[in-house]
Amino acid sequence: MVMKVVHDYVSPGYFSLNVSADTRRKEFDIKNHTLIENKLKPDFLFIGDSITHYWELSAYFNKPGQLIINRGIGGDTTTYLSQRLWADALQLSPKYCIIGIGINDSLDLEGDYWRQLPGLPYNDVLTKAKENYIDIIEQFDKTSSIPIIVSLLPINIPISLCEAKRKKFICDFNDFLYSYSKEKNLIYVDYYHTTVVPGTTLLLEGITYDGLHPNANGYNIMATVLKNTLKKQNIII
Repeated sequence: MVMKVVHDYVSPGYFSLNVSADTRRKEFDIKNHTLIENKLKPDFLFIGDSITHYWELSAYFNKPGQLIINRGIGGDTTTYLSQRLWADALQLSPKYCIIGIGINDSLDLEGDYWRQLPGLPYNDVLTKAKENYIDIIEQFDKTSSIPIIVSLLPINIPISLCEAKRKKFICDFNDFLYSYSKEKNLIYVDYYHTTVVPGTTLLLEGITYDGLHPNANGYNIMATVLKNTLKKQNIII
């Protein structure tokens, strides 16, 4: 993909009329330009899908002097995050980049009821998500920014025709994220095992808005896990 240089900042442009990553393009272009123009480098940049997008970060992370930026987009996938990573994260030179992405990739398992399209094969969906994620992390190699890998969260969406497959995807993708983080010597933040009933894949009650997106209770858990995990590496947020 060819990036577009506008003034002194990079923009990925628009992908299509139907791509979630386009929904905040104008907003992020303006905000990215502001940071670059004013020579402000984030201490922490969160990037990902709606789990990141809806996180009221300043309610949890407000250490004086730290600049914390949110570049989450509801509905985003590994495919499009890999294409907007430079524009929305790496060109801003954050010290740490917290990456939460992958759950929406599992929607490809569902297919399209109205257009009578079947879901994609499980292994194809999982393999594509892994390959995209590896591409995301490899983009950090030529920068000084440090990626921090976070797990996917559990779900409880019985209306989904593929809930069992999506739950399996979450577990398999988390296993990959954990192994890959060890291979690359990167920090792995395990939200998953603090948000399920111990020893099961059952989502804890009362921690989501709709069976997928965390509510305040869910974000309280996530913030605690993130702070504690980073503190073990002498990183304070």
